[in-house]
Amino acid sequence: MAPRDRGGNRLCLGGRAHSVQRSVPGMQNEQGVNAMQEPVIPFGATCTTTRRIVIVSPIPSLLHELVRELTTECYDVMVFHHLDENAVARLSMDLLIVDMTMEQQMPLAELDALALAVDAPAYHLVRPGSRRAADARTILWRPAYPGDVKQRIQSVLQNQQPSSISVVDTGAGEHQLVYKDLTVDTKRMTVSRGRTRIDLTKTEFDLLHALIAADGAVLSRQQLMDQIWGEHYFGGSNTLDVHMKSLRQKLKDNPKAPSYIATVRGVGYRLADG
Repeated sequence: MAPRDRGGNRLCLGGRAHSVQRSVPGMQNEQGVNAMQEPVIPFGATCTTTRRIVIVSPIPSLLHELVRELTTECYDVMVFHHLDENAVARLSMDLLIVDMTMEQQMPLAELDALALAVDAPAYHLVRPGSRRAADARTILWRPAYPGDVKQRIQSVLQNQQPSSISVVDTGAGEHQLVYKDLTVDTKRMTVSRGRTRIDLTKTEFDLLHALIAADGAVLSRQQLMDQIWGEHYFGGSNTLDVHMKSLRQKLKDNPKAPSYIATVRGVGYRLADG
C-alpha cells in the first residue's frame, strides 16, 4: 500500500515507498501538497473549458493518481499503452507525456518524431539518476507528488501562447511577408513558394515568421523559445533544434549552404544572406 501523509493523501506517483521523492526541481513541496487536497471543481459541477493531454505509458495503471489529479482540473486525459507517429498525428492535443521509466524505452529519435507530429509540448516521465534524465529534452520526475506534476503541467499550458503571429499589412489589404521566393500569409497561416504550398506545422510557421519579422537580426535560442512557447517554457533548446531541422527540410534548405535560415553557432538563428 502506498504511504500516506497525516491528511491521508497518498505520497507517491508509482514506485515503491522507499523511492518516494519529496521534491521536484523548480517547484515547492507545499504547492504540490496543497494541490492534492480537495478538487477545485465542486461535486456535480461541469467543465465548460477543457484542454487535452495525451499520456503514453506501457503500464498506465501506475499513473492513475496523476490522471485523477488532471481530470479534477478539467483536463481531458487520453491514456495509451503505445502510440505511433501516424496515430498521434491524427489527434488534437495540448500536451504529450511519454512514460520513460520502464526498461523498454522509446528511442529519442522516435520521441522527436512524436513531438513534431503533434506540434505540442512533449514531456517525458523519467526516474532520477537514469541515463534519460541527462538527455531527455523536457522531463518530469517519477516517483513524485501528482500535485507537483500537475502544477508544472498547468504552468506550461497556461503560459503556452496560442500563436506568436503578428499581422503585417502590405497596404493591399493582404497580410503577407515576402522573403526571397517565399510568401508568408500571416492571416491564413500559409507559406508558399511561387504557387506551391509548403505544409508547415504551427510551430514551424511561427519559427519562420519570427525570423522573417526580425529582418535579418540574430535571434537567440532563448528568444525564439520565448516567442513560440512563452517565457515560462521548461523545455530545453534541443526541442527548438528539432523543429528547426524539420522546417529546413520542408524548405529544402541546406544548413551547410543555407538559402533561408542560417545558424549562428553558440547563439541562435537568423535569415541567410543573399
